[in-house]
Amino acid sequence: MTESSVPSAQRYPMGQLNFRDSVLFIMGAPGWQITATIVISIGIYFYLPPEGAGLQAQVSEEIFLGVLTAYGLARLIGGFVDSLADPLIGHFSDRSRSRLGRRRVFLIFGVVPMVVTPALLFFPPGEPGTHEVFVYLTVLLSLYYVFFTVYVAPYNALTPEIAKTEAERVELVRIRSAIAGPIAMTYGILWLAGIKFFREMGLDANSAVQMVVVISCVISFVFCICPIFVVREEEMDFKPTTLNLRSALSTTLANRPFLSYLFAQVIFFMGITMSGPAIPYFARVILGRDEGFAAILSLTMLPGILIGFIFIQKVVDIIGTKKTLVGSVLILGLAHVPYGFLTPSAPGDAHDFFNVSFVLGLSAFKGLAIAGWMILPTVILGQLIDLDEARTGASRSATYYGVQGLLTKWVYAASAAIMSYLLSAYGRSAEEPLGVLLIGPVAGGLCLISALIYACYPEKRVQKEARGL
Repeated sequence: MTESSVPSAQRYPMGQLNFRDSVLFIMGAPGWQITATIVISIGIYFYLPPEGAGLQAQVSEEIFLGVLTAYGLARLIGGFVDSLADPLIGHFSDRSRSRLGRRRVFLIFGVVPMVVTPALLFFPPGEPGTHEVFVYLTVLLSLYYVFFTVYVAPYNALTPEIAKTEAERVELVRIRSAIAGPIAMTYGILWLAGIKFFREMGLDANSAVQMVVVISCVISFVFCICPIFVVREEEMDFKPTTLNLRSALSTTLANRPFLSYLFAQVIFFMGITMSGPAIPYFARVILGRDEGFAAILSLTMLPGILIGFIFIQKVVDIIGTKKTLVGSVLILGLAHVPYGFLTPSAPGDAHDFFNVSFVLGLSAFKGLAIAGWMILPTVILGQLIDLDEARTGASRSATYYGVQGLLTKWVYAASAAIMSYLLSAYGRSAEEPLGVLLIGPVAGGLCLISALIYACYPEKRVQKEARGL
């Protein structure tokens, strides 16, 4: 159909889905977030392990062109391939007229390869450090990122179409974050604890990691198929875009407030993406403890996260979406910088009590801001999509998510390249800990820069124009 003539479905506080269906739709988010954690956090842990983890580095640690490692190059190539796929998939989803649903059809075809490819990453052929492993890693990363985009860009595009008003979007994304966030955070704890558990059961370190990854991919698949059964696009009012790809991209990039938001997102993601993968390195190298303690570090963020989810709507009502987001990003930046000033210790050493207390305190502090980071960028992007629809008359949410993905996927790759460079060039052992220590100030500094750019986003003007005022 060229324009939906189907009347709007019954509306609920979270949009066009009732609470049960909203929860099932939401379950797709922790599903794809688990696959991302596997690739980003467990991936670097497996291919460039910290000292004492019982693992062998799978790729060469030689640094070339001044800043690149083999792992960083593989991530950059994967990010380049994915950056080409993002706007294409977003545009084709916006133009789709499939009877399966213009978003839903992409979820159906993307889900299986998206959850299978991460598992294959942890069974590299050949001897560690060979070109064969590097090529295998590069190809599978590229495939994963493409299929990740096939599923995630249309999935995200459904949010502003299910929830049309800003209040509905805040509520839908708040509930999504309140459900998906703890699941994703818990997974960030469980994969570390799982490795320790399987090693205590008698598996070697390699097999323990592989077991955790395979089980994780099965769980991810179960989560990711849930939205497919509840999304009813035939009940949604939308008008597919008729713009060709070139016109669609040029119109999107002409939206100057979107560029302001996008630049802030890029800098923020470059910093925050280092945070999760760095946890086991801090536990091993700086605190002298194992993956079980790394899980505890992640756990200390949960109380702050829960407090954030409870009060985020009230804070937004008082000071607005943009100011709440700026405050959240500032907190994350300030919480990361002090990691660089720690001195490595072992249990019982002179610095041990201070280090442990300090790191646990910083982790709890970060938790307060995570709700804002998880919820509010989606709400702001919804404002920008409304602005575009007011200007063009078409629903092009997937194109906006695709263009965002065009740059943020590069950022994920660049963040991994920076982190792998720091670890390889400056050390990731108790004797040479500088590479691990530098992660905090680098990540925190990028978050602080991002907060300044977010502050320039013209929220009131965007909302006013989107309403036609």
